[in-house]
Amino acid sequence: MKSFIDKTIKPFLVIAGLCTCVAGMYAFLPQFTVEKIAKLPFAVDYTIFVQHWGMMVLLVGIFMIISAVKVEWRIPVLIYSAIEKAFMVFLYLFNAGRPFSSGFRGAAIMDGVIVIYLLLYFWTIRDKEGK
Repeated sequence: MKSFIDKTIKPFLVIAGLCTCVAGMYAFLPQFTVEKIAKLPFAVDYTIFVQHWGMMVLLVGIFMIISAVKVEWRIPVLIYSAIEKAFMVFLYLFNAGRPFSSGFRGAAIMDGVIVIYLLLYFWTIRDKEGK
């Protein structure tokens, strides 16, 4: 497993970071993104919240990309990313029976895959540091 992670960590972080950056559309095009991407009704009262969330996730994606080359950034960025993404998966599963949850299915699946990979990454570096 360690060999697989060692060979794939950099491209994985770039690809996962770019996919995560897509949520930045919520920051700059909130109504379009909510209605056309998430396929949810847009509530203008939540514009600031939606934009703020979009910017936070955009930054997570950017930091994931940077951590592909700046190894010293990797642990804190990936711990934060794993927690944020695991919580997104939890929220989706917790609300799976509600009509609005379908707008978050794609993000939950992507985040779930990223969390599994990051758990494998943490497991392999734990083994390396323990030796």
